[in-house]
Amino acid sequence: MIYYACTYVPVEILIASGLPFQKLEVRESGEDPLIHRNLCGYCKSVYEGVKNLKKDDVYIAVDSCDGMRRTADVLMKNSQAKVFTLRLPWRNDDSAVEFYAGELKRLTEFLSELRGKPITTDELIKGMERFIKLKKHLWKVHREGYSAEELSAALKAAGSGKIYTPESERDSNFLPRIAYFGGIAESVQIGELIRKAGGKMVLNESCGGIRGFTGDYSTRENPLNAISKRLLQSRIPCGRFEVAVRKDYEELLMEFEIDGVIFGSPKFCDFYGFEYRNVKISKPSIFVEIDYPLYSGGQLLTRLGAFIETLKKEKMTHVRRGEGKLFVGVDSGSTTTNIVVVDQMGNIIGWRSEKTGRDISKKATELLEDLMRELEFNMNDISYCIATGYGRNIIDFANDAVTEITCHAKGAHRFFPQARSVIDMGGQDSKVIRLDASGKVVDFVMNDKCAAGTGRFLEVMSNVLQLDLGKMSEAAFNSKKIVPISSMCTVFAESEVISLLGKGESVEDISAGLFESIGKRIKAMYRRLKCEPPTVFTGGVARNKGMVRTLEEMLGTSLLIPDVPDIVGAYGAALIAMERMEESERF
Repeated sequence: MIYYACTYVPVEILIASGLPFQKLEVRESGEDPLIHRNLCGYCKSVYEGVKNLKKDDVYIAVDSCDGMRRTADVLMKNSQAKVFTLRLPWRNDDSAVEFYAGELKRLTEFLSELRGKPITTDELIKGMERFIKLKKHLWKVHREGYSAEELSAALKAAGSGKIYTPESERDSNFLPRIAYFGGIAESVQIGELIRKAGGKMVLNESCGGIRGFTGDYSTRENPLNAISKRLLQSRIPCGRFEVAVRKDYEELLMEFEIDGVIFGSPKFCDFYGFEYRNVKISKPSIFVEIDYPLYSGGQLLTRLGAFIETLKKEKMTHVRRGEGKLFVGVDSGSTTTNIVVVDQMGNIIGWRSEKTGRDISKKATELLEDLMRELEFNMNDISYCIATGYGRNIIDFANDAVTEITCHAKGAHRFFPQARSVIDMGGQDSKVIRLDASGKVVDFVMNDKCAAGTGRFLEVMSNVLQLDLGKMSEAAFNSKKIVPISSMCTVFAESEVISLLGKGESVEDISAGLFESIGKRIKAMYRRLKCEPPTVFTGGVARNKGMVRTLEEMLGTSLLIPDVPDIVGAYGAALIAMERMEESERF
């Protein structure tokens, strides 16, 4: 069997050979000491897949990036399979087309030797004709709006030169239509993630999607030259070359009636990391770092969910929980769980906040039951309930889930209608949100990959200093200088603080340095979004006077802080619950 991973391997030549072939299917990423740990997940997955091929198998590699080049070099010595490498030019001008046509000639000769007879010009032309049929069918399946599973099946078949006709009904869900552009993502995985986030993926333009089946032939006089031109000058290019021009994207956005675009960059990838951040299109978009395969989509799900929530325009019918006039918001965070109950006017009539503990759903239920006893109402008095936070999808009594980005924006704007930005610092993550005049989310950024810059960071450091958080704030106020904390990681910063204490630095000066360390991270996020005051500070950390003073000094503005900053997300969720019922009653 012939395997390939890169879409710059021409399917038409593989078809012409008459030999069995397929695109390499890999979802397991390893950490082999022979390849660099900072290769992207896809390169590692390809390495693991090819390493386990048999001696009768063939792998056709392309040096499309340094990672793929390194992977192919090591595989030549560590795989039983035969490895053939195509050298991809760095330009796509006419001289590059001529060069790659020569590489395709080498490939044709290699395949001819494998099958025992030369590949003829007629066979190449038939391969090109077959490719055109595959391309037309694949695009037709995409346009007709089938599920991500069906799209993936069609892509898999086309990658082997075959046509797959979807068996299930078309996916007609009325959800925001999302396109994924950028680094490789497998259709079922990215499609499922987008579905969980509240959208519908109608186009996967990456190399794991339809990108390899794009481009037209400019001539048929010389098949190899025509194929080279399609690959280098006609098809949608990957990050190896200058990214697709705006016209290419705009045509796709119109053709597929796209509502929003996700630009994905693989970890450690300069091509997509640099190029796609600067692409400007007419539709709302978000840039995310995405690894292959998607072992855990929790952090990514929050980002995509918040983005897709800004795209929803349809009027939805929401089913009441009960016949009453109360609305509930639950913010199930990694550290604390907050519940807010509001009346028909959006006024808070009760709230609770406690440590989440081990059983997320149980804790939320306990808090709600406590409020019901105190305020003397029951489940039938609750018209609608929205859950938010990391545990939002496992709250048993919630009608729906909304990301904490949207909920914090809603709650902060209700408390302070003049707000134009929100800083939320919780136990395990920090967020900065930019708002428009109506309180809607314009853009946001999260620090959710490390505890640095969060409440957990402060808790760890207060334990090292043997001070509670209040005393730590007082110590910082009494500092004579700020001792810089250089470590970005909580674990390393802990060791650094211990070292500073050993060198005789005062607790007061170290405390000031720790607050400044967090402030720098928040300031960078704030500036990145081009946020402007008035700025609301929410989350449990907003009760820490040392953090408040540091941020106000670094941002050059006074912060607006609710009386109970912990419950802003839950309050926003309750307000959204109220609005949804109002919408359903109007329509």
